Amino acid sequence: MADLARLRAMVGQTDPRAAVGDRLPLVAPMERLLGQKLRRGTVIAIEGDAARYSLAMVLLAGISRAGGWCGVVGAPEFGYAAAEGYGVQLDALGLVPHPGPEWPTVVSALSAGMAAVLVRPPERVSGQMARRLIAKARQAGCVVLTMGSAWEGSDVRLSVVRREWVGLGQGRGRIRRCRVTVVASHRPHVRLDMWMPADDGTAQAVQTVSDLAGPAVTATTQVGIGARTA
Repeated sequence: MADLARLRAMVGQTDPRAAVGDRLPLVAPMERLLGQKLRRGTVIAIEGDAARYSLAMVLLAGISRAGGWCGVVGAPEFGYAAAEGYGVQLDALGLVPHPGPEWPTVVSALSAGMAAVLVRPPERVSGQMARRLIAKARQAGCVVLTMGSAWEGSDVRLSVVRREWVGLGQGRGRIRRCRVTVVASHRPHVRLDMWMPADDGTAQAVQTVSDLAGPAVTATTQVGIGARTA
């Protein structure tokens, strides 16, 4: 009976609905692209190779810092120190770096008990498999972040279209920060400029966020350890 009680307590702690609300928080400046809150069951495809892990960490950070548990599947390169710098709570992070051919089962299981799951499949995901996993995530209210080719049924695709490292001079200096430009498939006219990471390892908006369809919008909010989200 004692073991059963402990198991129930553990499941309760990782129940995404118990830690955060119906919509999951995002750290600024990602709100510019995705809104102030992220609908449960949203599937976000992170496309391309440029800064994809950093982008995933920034997306997980808002959910993690609000108390939601997060899972990472099939991504042995996931950097713990960098994730913590962006605001991911490592004590509420489940890692399965080498799931092997059973990765769909792992993703399905984590979706039932996590607020968000990042997955890098070892192979191209068929439409049938994508629909099954997405249905499971939507039912459980779990946000899914995918790497590689976008899954059929993804709600939005994000990618870094520009990356510039700052700090190196002519034969001297060290890399201090990285400036990236992020675009989203559902808002093709908006380009989000961020330091990812900034000098202190956090994510931070550049002076302005340029909207090609309208005037520039000032966005200088810093996010990371010690910051708070609405």
